[in-house]
Amino acid sequence: MATGDEGFLTLSIGMRVSPEPVVIELLHRYRDALNYAINKILDNNLKTLKQAHNFLYRDLVERFNLPSRIAIDCYRDALMNANAWRNNSKRGKRPVVKKLLMLLHPELSYRMKDDYVEIIGGIRLRVIGWDRRYDDYKNGEARLIYKRDKMILWISKKNT
Repeated sequence: MATGDEGFLTLSIGMRVSPEPVVIELLHRYRDALNYAINKILDNNLKTLKQAHNFLYRDLVERFNLPSRIAIDCYRDALMNANAWRNNSKRGKRPVVKKLLMLLHPELSYRMKDDYVEIIGGIRLRVIGWDRRYDDYKNGEARLIYKRDKMILWISKKNT
């Protein structure tokens, strides 16, 4: 019996983007919101996206000043982290995110336009370099990572 992605080539493409101060500040807010959401999910035993949305969305938008779709991606990311911790039989302390990274949904959180990446909220990042061989592949979810003065956008691609 075939599964959903069987027979498709999936890969991750990393591209350097210009580290803008406004994005670095957004990544700091996202990390704080993500840790807040993980703790709220575990404290209140939230298990579904609907429960997480009803409990967290307004807090993430108002308290952490996240754009609407970034707030949704944040509690989705937090639910994934919390469920991974719950399913670990050798779980230790609660998960804490220390890295500056952000989950982005295609077309709703980010778009590729020419040599720029547009993130919701009017943020444009110039792409410094990427492999154009896979431009005709469909964009999937992406992770924006900031580490050692370098910002890299990892996009999952699927050949359909």
